[in-house]
Amino acid sequence: MIKHTITILFAVTASAVHGFTTTPSIFPASASRHSASHSSTKLYNVFDDLKLIFSEEGKKNRAEYDERIKREQEEAQKEILRRRRNPEMMEEYERNVAIRRNELAKKKNVWEFQNRVEEGYDPKTEWDRLREEGEIEVGSDLERDPTSSRLGSEGLIDVRIDERMPYIDQGYVDEDADVVGNFMKMFGGGKKKKD
Repeated sequence: MIKHTITILFAVTASAVHGFTTTPSIFPASASRHSASHSSTKLYNVFDDLKLIFSEEGKKNRAEYDERIKREQEEAQKEILRRRRNPEMMEEYERNVAIRRNELAKKKNVWEFQNRVEEGYDPKTEWDRLREEGEIEVGSDLERDPTSSRLGSEGLIDVRIDERMPYIDQGYVDEDADVVGNFMKMFGGGKKKKD
């Protein structure tokens, strides 16, 4: 009984949520047909998705997608093998890797101000200066992934936003926040102060 209830609840939730999301890009031809016939009052459910996925058109689209991915992976593997056999190509590849690593290291070093701990130093002033100069990008400055936009969201960002804030590596620690230690003190436990 409970198992069937959970299954029904999942199907209803999935179908309700699907009405507000987009169709996967694996099915480009059917996705356009699917969204073109979509009216503002009609919601599609999980069964419509299953019909789309397992229909002849869906099977054909999945096969084309799988074949395309396979071709791309094979071409990438062939490029790696060509590069390994050719010393000049390998040198150029290693130079490019070194350049990319140096650029990433420079970008990472810009954020060193977050670790600086000095009396009277406020990382926010450095953060503001770097942001004005365009050295760092945060929040709405960052590019969003349009394929991940859902329910009014602008999409996801591929970096952690909190790591780009000025006070990430600094903070206040309340000495009385030790719940277990305070609990032990209430009952006479814990370390006794030596006089």
